[in-house]
Amino acid sequence: MPADARSVAVAPTHVFPPALVPVLRERFTSSGGSLAEISDDVLIELLTTTFFAGLATYEGEHHPIGVVFLGRSSTDVVIPDATGVALLYQWKIVRFETPRPFIIPELVKLAVAGAERRIHTAVNVLDDGRVAIAGLAREGFNADGDPFVRVVASRPGCLSIRCGRELILGYEHGSILTGGENLVFVAGPVRHALETIARAAHMDDAAVPVYLDAVRSLVREMAAHGRGGLLVISPEERPLIHSAPYRMALDSSIGALLRLGRRIDPSRSSSSDLTFAQLLRNAFLTETERVIEEVGALTAIDGALILNRSLALIAFGAILRVGRAAMIREALDVEGTRRRTIDFGSHGTRHRAAATYAADHPGAVVFVASEDGQVSCLFRDHRHPYVLMWRLGPADGHGVQPIR
Repeated sequence: MPADARSVAVAPTHVFPPALVPVLRERFTSSGGSLAEISDDVLIELLTTTFFAGLATYEGEHHPIGVVFLGRSSTDVVIPDATGVALLYQWKIVRFETPRPFIIPELVKLAVAGAERRIHTAVNVLDDGRVAIAGLAREGFNADGDPFVRVVASRPGCLSIRCGRELILGYEHGSILTGGENLVFVAGPVRHALETIARAAHMDDAAVPVYLDAVRSLVREMAAHGRGGLLVISPEERPLIHSAPYRMALDSSIGALLRLGRRIDPSRSSSSDLTFAQLLRNAFLTETERVIEEVGALTAIDGALILNRSLALIAFGAILRVGRAAMIREALDVEGTRRRTIDFGSHGTRHRAAATYAADHPGAVVFVASEDGQVSCLFRDHRHPYVLMWRLGPADGHGVQPIR
């Protein structure tokens, strides 16, 4: 197959929950975790049962299904960064005397306790290989290095799979909605532009990768809700918005939370201050995660969501103008060195508005998601008259790949 054919994005196909297993393995491994001791059959049972439980109701009401998969772990308390301070648990497992069967009615009944209240159903693999409900999992301070996988069916037909603070993938109505957005964060002009924006927001060299991870998480949240969206990362501190019904008073930013969190280093604290330092650091991590989820959810509202260079929310529901047809080049590799001219006139209003904004605001990075989870990134360098667009495929691997 010619290289050009391999590099062109293909529309995602509809799949059933068992098809998520290889994606979960790949993404979980890349996140530093491992499911090597767990068979594919167990993971298929985990995802399929949770998915179908998400379709059911309990006494006529629907409740989000939240499952924490413990694997074969017998750990009852997970403590971030191995501090040994039980106050700072990441997960606390409250076990039943006798495991309950891992079946849809049990999940639906236990869902009344509420994933929204940070209480999940804890699921284990028993010594005989059976999957069972071990008890309840209480979520404490979220942090990196989570040994468990969290599977949530927030509404019928949907799954989101997370590990710690990272959204591994989203799945809705047969489509895998996240994954390929990693492409532009690895290298190329978009990564360079985001690094420049981060430094303009007073992020030091060590904090820049954390800033990029936050933007990537925002894009994943936008793709995962399945309603489409438009996200603008502006290089300005106060970007001008001509029409926005929801214009925000400038408040705290994700960037500020990232900077404050990094300044707290428990390893430099005395033994007497260690508990407080760890508590404070985890509080910032948890707040940052919560803000990213909330901001990402706002992209589901019609219009554009505008963030400034510090990732502060400037406006959402913003109405961007759709100007004359901008010159668009579709990037066929991560660097944008191989590209082709495309006609954007046949695309929807959201995509044409994103292209117009990128053309009018060189240096800004614009992400746009379709309802099927397909994400595109648009960017115009000051040196060029045209906008580059990358099609970021969903997690099935159909996105643009670098040409070697």
